[in-house]
Amino acid sequence: MAGLPSVSVLPCDGCAAALACFDALTASFTDCVCSCLAGGVGEACLPFDVPVARAGGGGDGAQDCVSGVTLTESVTVGGGRATACFDSVVFSGPITVAVNLRSMDLFADALNVTLRHCVLAGGAQLRIGGLSESTARPMPHALVNMTNVTSLEGTIVLHGAMPLHSSVLLANSTLRATVGGSQYVPTTPGRAGFRYGPALVLDGVRLLSTRFVMTRSTLVCGGESCAAILVERSLCANLSSVFYMDNCVVMSRAHVMYALTSDLRVGGGSVFSIQNSSWTAPSIGVYEGACVFGDFAVDGGSVLQIVSSTFRLGFAMLMANALTVADGSWLVHRNNEFRTAYVLYVESENGVAFRDQSVWSILDNSFKYGSYSSTIVLMTSKWSPPSDTRPTIYGVCNEARGSPVTNYGEELNIGAPVTALDCGVCTVDAVCFAARTSSISGCECVCAAGGYGDTCLPAAVPDGLGPLPLPDAKDTEVRCVHGGSINSVDDPDPGVRGLCFVNVTFTAAIVLDLSHFDAPEQILNITLLQCVLMGLSIKGSGARVHVNVAFSMLDFGDLEFRGDFGASSQILVVGSTIVTTSGHAIQFQSFSLGANSTLLLLDNLIEGNSCGIRLFFVVVDGGGVIMKGNTLRGVEEEFPLESAVFLESAILKNDGYIDVENNTMIAVSGIYFYGDIIVSSAGLLRVADCTFVGGTETFDPALVHLDGLVTLQGGAQWRVEGNNVSAASVVGMPKSLYKMRLLGSGTAVVLAHNRQVDDSCSFAKMALSNMIVVSPARFVVGCNLQGGEEVSYDGVFPEDVVLFRCGTCNDDAACYMPGTELVDRSSCSCSCKDGWHGVSCLPFEVPDTVVPPLPERAVDDDTSCVVNQTLTSLMLNMWKTHHCYVGVTFSGVGAVLAFFLNRMPLHLPINITLTGCTFRDGAALQFVGGAEAAESAGVLIRVSQTVMRSSVVAFALTLPQHCDIAVTEVDVAQTFEFDLPGTVSKTLSVLLLRNVMLSASSLLVSNVNAHALRCGGFGFYSIGTLTLVRGSSLYARYCSFDGYEHLFYVYPRCPQLLCFCVAQQYDVLRDKLLVSEANL
Repeated sequence: MAGLPSVSVLPCDGCAAALACFDALTASFTDCVCSCLAGGVGEACLPFDVPVARAGGGGDGAQDCVSGVTLTESVTVGGGRATACFDSVVFSGPITVAVNLRSMDLFADALNVTLRHCVLAGGAQLRIGGLSESTARPMPHALVNMTNVTSLEGTIVLHGAMPLHSSVLLANSTLRATVGGSQYVPTTPGRAGFRYGPALVLDGVRLLSTRFVMTRSTLVCGGESCAAILVERSLCANLSSVFYMDNCVVMSRAHVMYALTSDLRVGGGSVFSIQNSSWTAPSIGVYEGACVFGDFAVDGGSVLQIVSSTFRLGFAMLMANALTVADGSWLVHRNNEFRTAYVLYVESENGVAFRDQSVWSILDNSFKYGSYSSTIVLMTSKWSPPSDTRPTIYGVCNEARGSPVTNYGEELNIGAPVTALDCGVCTVDAVCFAARTSSISGCECVCAAGGYGDTCLPAAVPDGLGPLPLPDAKDTEVRCVHGGSINSVDDPDPGVRGLCFVNVTFTAAIVLDLSHFDAPEQILNITLLQCVLMGLSIKGSGARVHVNVAFSMLDFGDLEFRGDFGASSQILVVGSTIVTTSGHAIQFQSFSLGANSTLLLLDNLIEGNSCGIRLFFVVVDGGGVIMKGNTLRGVEEEFPLESAVFLESAILKNDGYIDVENNTMIAVSGIYFYGDIIVSSAGLLRVADCTFVGGTETFDPALVHLDGLVTLQGGAQWRVEGNNVSAASVVGMPKSLYKMRLLGSGTAVVLAHNRQVDDSCSFAKMALSNMIVVSPARFVVGCNLQGGEEVSYDGVFPEDVVLFRCGTCNDDAACYMPGTELVDRSSCSCSCKDGWHGVSCLPFEVPDTVVPPLPERAVDDDTSCVVNQTLTSLMLNMWKTHHCYVGVTFSGVGAVLAFFLNRMPLHLPINITLTGCTFRDGAALQFVGGAEAAESAGVLIRVSQTVMRSSVVAFALTLPQHCDIAVTEVDVAQTFEFDLPGTVSKTLSVLLLRNVMLSASSLLVSNVNAHALRCGGFGFYSIGTLTLVRGSSLYARYCSFDGYEHLFYVYPRCPQLLCFCVAQQYDVLRDKLLVSEANL
């Protein structure tokens, strides 16, 4: 004890507080027991917990595995144990399960973290790690094994350094996440407000003599900004570590691996390998790469290799500020298919550097166009090697755009000399890692000490790598997603032959490109049953497809089909409500149907702004289109459709047909034929048994309007029969420039048994020169009624037309003769040939449908606000109770903020709030009602502290009952006129009212300061009738208007200053319109 000033000596069985307790955290000491203050831990009241050493070096054994349970609360695992094990566990809900390596058994031989057959769902996060590089070195090595893991909107997070000689394995797993569903919040400073929807996060991961392997797994990420793998605080592999992505499939809308202000460093004889994998990231955004880092550095005799993989990408496969390969390291691109504009895009012009005899090998690759560009296929962006580097680059047997690469500078944009070798020629430097290779035999590398694998890599190749197993037959079945909300849809797994959604609400537009479905020789099946859609586009690939959109709702965007749908395909849209303010509700563009294929549109409500159904450049070859039982009308009652069905540039041949039957149409034109329409080889166009309401206030309304050249030949027929028409002609072809030509035997036009309710329009508006009938083709007209009397056809049709009267039987009018065996003229009935259908012997049979009630739609009750953003385009979900914008700038005509009040859940209180927002350059704020004052639980609208720059606040149609609207503190400056749909002309106004009715509602406009920077314009502008009923009021006060012609202008003008329409059953005195204290 020499050197100590004093020593207290106690017997072995004695005790003292100073000996037994940590004095600073000890409250008392009684009977040799320490009582701790707050913060004291354990028997000695220490400021920390001391892990217990276990006999035999630790290890808890498999018997301690958590198995077969569902975790719904957050928990931290560690606590001095050597094992954290989960078997068949469901991590459910927005919880965090943390496996803290730092708190595990420091004295164990190894730390084991195991997940088998587990599920992460509903935003659950599994976090593994927690070590700094300094604390990781003395820790026991960790064995992290994650096998057969399924993640649905969950996230696996690995963070911090791994102990030396550790192993991380993710195998046989499927991880899916979306930007909207994942709960992961980035921890990088300044990025907490961004969402990337990652399935896997690598946060500050440092691999130290560690194996990191992802194999036989699928990672899927959905959403515009998604990243399947998110990297934060850089990723480093050092000290002979390996990072392998092997036999994996990664699909993402934007990024496969995205680093937030982070670098990738592979050093100290390590290997970073992407091999035998498939990446799909079709984003077409410029400067968006599949794999994005700040800087790439490969040094210390390390290898970065991309081998035997397929990349279907947009702008770039790999993007970085700089790429440095140094210290005799090796960069390898071998045996890949790149479908992208750039394989390597380095932003700095001198950002690519190869130093110290480092090598770049480009071997046996195929370079093709990606989704970003059909003209750019390059290996690199423009770069010049720094003056202190002399790159060694080998190019062997590569192909660009289907042709062998001979000049790597011109064809692949590589800015340094490339040593080009013929196919089959091998050198050590080109095909092997030369530093660990002793020799080469043919093209096989013979490894020296420390060389591993086929190419003598500097680190050992992990065990257990291998190809994806062949899917079982049951794994190719289409499994349905039931319920919930989805904002994106990814392509199905390889072998799976489709997608199925039942009672799902989609919160964003969905795009499906069937060419990305990997199910050879299978019938693709896309099913949406009782779903809510915000836009759906399906592009055919020529494969056989069954598409079913049944009993669903679409209230934003449109329903679009394009591309080729192969033989025996079927597209069915039935019992659905499709309502949109875009130009068309359903569109078929550059669309073709193969032999024996059918497109069925049955019993739908279809509302559009311009046309209900648009078919543009359609080819029907041996198949058919049937539209039956639909109601087609304008989305706003006062504005009918321009055309219910718009058919432009179509070809029907080889018994192809389009049948428009038993539909109700309210439009200027029922069926509008535009451009060249060719029907040949026994093709059929038929418009039958429809109810059509036109409009005398519009020009030339007609059930069938022809505005182009229609050619019928080779036994083709066009039939207009049994229709009921109001306020329109049956046929309109008023321009003599356009023609209908009938050519060949069996070709016929039948115009029969149609009824015009009144005589406000002529039966047919046609010039005699419109019709060209070449015998033996026939034009048959008869038994058409107008106002109850048979139509006179004098001067309407050419002389060679075949006319018949009611009460007589005409074979062509009664029966479709190609399918008719016999016509019984006494009863005017048809006997059909085998395989022909209906009373007219048609070539198709229309199925009967039973329409169930539409799905109960889940209301979005999110009350959060959009804050401090600039929006140039936007898409609103109307089926929610709260809309809130604070400090948002709406810029340009693409950012029109339109609230369609009748599409909202009016059975609940609605709250719409805009505070401190700016509308500029034509961005407008609109509130649109409907035809009647809908019942509501109350609609509160508040627009305050708003800046309007060449924009307007507009109200239209009949607003729901019980609206409380206030537009206050608005600063307006207008330099140009703008146009809103449905207005009579361009306007220069602050507040626009279009046929507005207020019912038990109030509208207050207050404290508006407006300046018109050009003459004319109206402060308040009312178009049509302004109606206030049931105690409604409109107040405008404390407003200042400078440069406007009128404070309040009503169009059309009335004898009175203001125009009102007040229902007789209400007291006029209760309905008030007051303009007070306004300065003009």
